[in-house]
Amino acid sequence: MLVPFHLCYSLSGIVTNESGTPITGARVEAIATQTQQRRFSVTNDAGVYYLERLPQGTYHIKINEQVAKPDTLILNESSQHFQELNLKQ
Repeated sequence: MLVPFHLCYSLSGIVTNESGTPITGARVEAIATQTQQRRFSVTNDAGVYYLERLPQGTYHIKINEQVAKPDTLILNESSQHFQELNLKQ
């Protein structure tokens, strides 16, 4: 029996406001542009989020339903499987 193998990626980082202060309790979402599938995380007291099991594709990144900076993430065969991406709201 063959088990299908799907490349997946993990993403983590710190969410800050424009002055660089970490944001606690922020909802970070990665939304796949083609399927609209969503993965989300809520930041901890240090502003850290963690998203996992992201398949290859292009994602829009939002924080509390607002566009994040950066706002787009592309995961493909040349991407590292674990990435750090700090975000600003």
